[in-house]
Amino acid sequence: MWERHLAAINRRKGHMNSHKIAFFTIIVLLALTAPAAHAQAMRCGSRLISEGDPRDKVLNECGQPSDVQAWDEERYEYFDRPPPPQYYREFERSGNSFRVRAFIHVEVWSYNYGPSRFIDYVRLENGIVRKIYSGGYGY
Repeated sequence: MWERHLAAINRRKGHMNSHKIAFFTIIVLLALTAPAAHAQAMRCGSRLISEGDPRDKVLNECGQPSDVQAWDEERYEYFDRPPPPQYYREFERSGNSFRVRAFIHVEVWSYNYGPSRFIDYVRLENGIVRKIYSGGYGY
């Protein structure tokens, strides 16, 4: 009789351990995926701004930024065939590939919400959101 009782207790212990392992696994997975999702979007009121959104959407949803820094970057990209003419200002052929010289207009907009929230930064390249990240507390 006691043997049956001890066997039932051991089965329950094994059952509880499997639940603990499953719970721990879920917590670890959630912790690993949470930072990646936050780095790619910004909330403006009830609206969400994401990478790939146009400049006009950011202005309409979030309003004017607190600060804007702007500059032009020169970049070279390589293609197997000639790119369309509207993409570049000049290109050179080197062997079987084409080197394209492109000028990218970069703007970094900052949204300062005051000392109780972090400053949000939006990097736009040629009018498209390419990166969203947060800084320290505002002022």
